[in-house]
Amino acid sequence: MSYKIIVDLSHNEQIEEFPEFSLGEDDFDVEYIDKNETLTFDRLEDFDILFIGNIQHTKNSKKDKFTPEQLKDIKKFVGEGGGFLMTSGAGGDQDIPMKLGSIRVLYKLTGVKRFWNGRIMESSSNFLVNKENLLINELFNHPITKGISELVFPECTFFSLTEEDVEDIIVTSEKAEFKYYSDDDTDEVGPVPICVVSDFYNGRCATFGSSDWMIEDSDFGIDAGDNLKFLDNVIKWLSFEI
Repeated sequence: MSYKIIVDLSHNEQIEEFPEFSLGEDDFDVEYIDKNETLTFDRLEDFDILFIGNIQHTKNSKKDKFTPEQLKDIKKFVGEGGGFLMTSGAGGDQDIPMKLGSIRVLYKLTGVKRFWNGRIMESSSNFLVNKENLLINELFNHPITKGISELVFPECTFFSLTEEDVEDIIVTSEKAEFKYYSDDDTDEVGPVPICVVSDFYNGRCATFGSSDWMIEDSDFGIDAGDNLKFLDNVIKWLSFEI
């Protein structure tokens, strides 16, 4: 099977390269919307999946925000059957409000209305080496979790969800804590969503609170646990293969 993936780099994304694949006979064709280019439907329409990896919003720049036209084009792409893969990370949406065009504007697609500005820290039985590397071995049943027994999500935030249809796939443990970047306070947050999936008309979306689990040059990235197999499942689900 061949998968065509387009990676947006025009909104100050931290993840600038999609992982290399060597999975069976699957073929991955990856192209990029460069920093000086513009995301439009014309750029998206020939691809199976749009990937947006950990946008670093700033308070004053407009380049890392979504215009109404771009939001309309992304909705059109997904609504007509495209897949949308979005990852966040520690810091979330940096508390940038929806009215300024932050990633919150994508809530109709993702089901996420807020990406919290801070970092999840887990209890000793639920992290690998340090508290910022979430060790996940309890996942809800879903096609993308089939055959997955262990994941590692470094540098992760959590979501506030809309009341519309959105499905939790992974939540934190009851002992999870969150360090808020706005005031450096740390509070218990208990089980909160860090991976969700949703449908949008004829398309599908998968949203993650961590991006570093996809990095190739990290001990806790794509080669940790079942992360690589999990990403393969995500791509196939977004492409309606499973």
